[in-house]
Amino acid sequence: MSRLQLVKTEKTKMEQKKELEEQDKVRLMKEKDHSDLEISMLKQQLDGTKRTYEQQQLHLETKARNAQEELEKKLKELECLLSDSRKKEKELESFSVSKAQIWNRKKVSYLNSIDSQFQALQGLRAASMSIKHEVIKTQRSYSEEFNRLGLKLKDLAEAAENYHAVLEENRRLYNEVQDLKGNIRVYCRIRPFLPGQSKKHSTIEYIGDNGELVVANPSKQGKENHRLFKFNKVFGPAATQEEVFLDTQPLIRSVLDGFNVCIFAYGQTGSGKTYTMSGPNSASKGDWGVNYRALSDLFQISQNRRSSMSYEVGVQMVEIYNEQVRDLLSSDASQKRLGIWSSSQPNGLAVPDASMHPVNSTGDVLELMHTGLTNRAVGATALNERSSRSHSVLTVHVRGADLETGAALRGNLHLVDLAGSERVDRSEVTGDRLKEAQHINKSLSALGDVIFALAQKSPHVPYRNSKLTQVLQSSLGGQAKTLMFVQLNPDVESFSETVSTLKFAERVSGVELGAARSNKEGRDVKELMEQVTSLKDTIAKKDEEIERLQLLKDPRTMSPSVNNEKRSSTSPKVGASSPRRHSLDGEFQPSRRLSSGKVSALADKASSDPNNNSDDKHSEAGSQLSMDAMVDTNQISPPDDELLGFSGADSEERLSDISDGGLSVGTETDGSVSGAMESSLFLEGSKPAESTQKSKLATKIPRPPQKQVQSTLTRPSSLKDLRKSTGSKKLPSAGSSSATKTTTTTGKRWQ
Repeated sequence: MSRLQLVKTEKTKMEQKKELEEQDKVRLMKEKDHSDLEISMLKQQLDGTKRTYEQQQLHLETKARNAQEELEKKLKELECLLSDSRKKEKELESFSVSKAQIWNRKKVSYLNSIDSQFQALQGLRAASMSIKHEVIKTQRSYSEEFNRLGLKLKDLAEAAENYHAVLEENRRLYNEVQDLKGNIRVYCRIRPFLPGQSKKHSTIEYIGDNGELVVANPSKQGKENHRLFKFNKVFGPAATQEEVFLDTQPLIRSVLDGFNVCIFAYGQTGSGKTYTMSGPNSASKGDWGVNYRALSDLFQISQNRRSSMSYEVGVQMVEIYNEQVRDLLSSDASQKRLGIWSSSQPNGLAVPDASMHPVNSTGDVLELMHTGLTNRAVGATALNERSSRSHSVLTVHVRGADLETGAALRGNLHLVDLAGSERVDRSEVTGDRLKEAQHINKSLSALGDVIFALAQKSPHVPYRNSKLTQVLQSSLGGQAKTLMFVQLNPDVESFSETVSTLKFAERVSGVELGAARSNKEGRDVKELMEQVTSLKDTIAKKDEEIERLQLLKDPRTMSPSVNNEKRSSTSPKVGASSPRRHSLDGEFQPSRRLSSGKVSALADKASSDPNNNSDDKHSEAGSQLSMDAMVDTNQISPPDDELLGFSGADSEERLSDISDGGLSVGTETDGSVSGAMESSLFLEGSKPAESTQKSKLATKIPRPPQKQVQSTLTRPSSLKDLRKSTGSKKLPSAGSSSATKTTTTTGKRWQ
């Protein structure tokens, strides 16, 4: 058994050994394969390296052959250059020998020349000495002459300085005389040629520095063809918007001092009126017109004065289109017609129903102006793609208050862009455009008639012939500073229109309006007006109580008409219509009645105040007259309203037909009551008009402007009836007689 186990053990070992040998055999076979693979790879690398080496050897041999050929070629070239240089060397040697011979000959000639020049120099020295003595003598004589000329030149310079000083003084005095006379300033501006127009044929011959302008028709010859005009200032085609505004800036700034100023542009269609007044559409600040620059300048000055003055600025913008006044800043799309009231109102509102917009910055102005220009009537004609078909009036109302003294002032700035006059045959308009052109030419013709009447100092000035002249009445016929821009088209085809425009401007420059006056109010006037208001309220309450007691006492026999006649015959206050006024909170209040003695005493106290200046005294004297006039007025009672033929239904329509001539003012208040009336002006501008309640004694009548303190609304037939009704009763006192006289003499009618 043990042997068998040994055999098995040996057999096992043998098998294991055999397996190990098999494994070694397999491993050796793998190593052999791997070695064969490496050998084959090394053979391939050796073959590649051998081929690369052979290629490099061939390349180097080729480069060596090429280099040898190049060296041989360069060697041949160098041998050629060497032979050439040897030839040149021989040539230079021969040339240098010849040059040396030439220089030797020149040396001899130069030495001979130097000798001769030296001898000549000796002679020149002698001559120079004599010339030097002569120059010294001449210099002395010249210095003496220069001294004499210097003295004469100094005298001439002093004379020139004195001349310029005298000339400047003359200009200043001339401007002062113009201000005292109230002449309308006339500035002429010439529009540059448009792209595509010939600049060679211009009607402008000469532009002087002192306002001279010579025009001529290039198509005609002769001395009579040239026409000379003279204005306050002439701006050429190259003048910028800023240059134009700088000359008008002092005039505009006087608005903040309480003066009324009017600036309007006149000229044919397409001459640049809207460009001067407003500037181009979506203009940059450098292209702003007079309107934008004026308001921006007013805001800047008001900011500079805010430590001493407080200002409120409001803006109105209307247009006169086909003889109808329309509000350009109104949000109402219907654009109802607006009425024009008397130009003598203290608050300067010629169109009181136009919306008033308070402005506090230039941004507000830009927004409002954009709205107004968008709403303005514009149309295309053969002469102008964007021809203004209406007259635009931008009114700036300024109210100021002195923070120390409490004195108030107000100023109005009217910026008017007139529609251009045009010839129908040239503008080629038809239909609505033709109708617009006819209305435009008619209104401009009416303006010419007014200017002619003012220039001739005619007792009658036809302001009522056109809505345009009614709006401009306060500027043309009042105490305002007025400036007119005359716009010219230099084109030859417009020569006849240019001449007629210049003739009109020349006539305008001769109109004297009288010295402009500042609109100021003293603190005492305000206090007196407050006292007057309180007294009016007290008396009105007493009157209402008396009337109520009278009705309670005898209600059967006292009919409204009889009661009205009794009041008109027994009271010094005739029952003529008196316009309702605005209170400070913007609501309508009925007119109050005040006795003549109390109001006169208050007004006398104001006029006798020694602390008031001359303007305040003038306005207070006017306030005394206006308050005396208020004594003689009363509201329209219901029978009076029926007598006049007015009803609430047509009151608004009649308001739109109010004209300047149709409604006059008995006594001008001169601003004495404007403070209380205008304080609601800016409140109304920022909110729409609210409906008001009717008073017990007053019926609904058309709302008059805030300025008027006394106005009687009657028709001729109604006035006769009033005279009969008042004459049939026995008047108890002289006061009632004077009241009746006031009623009949200040009767007014609707136009």
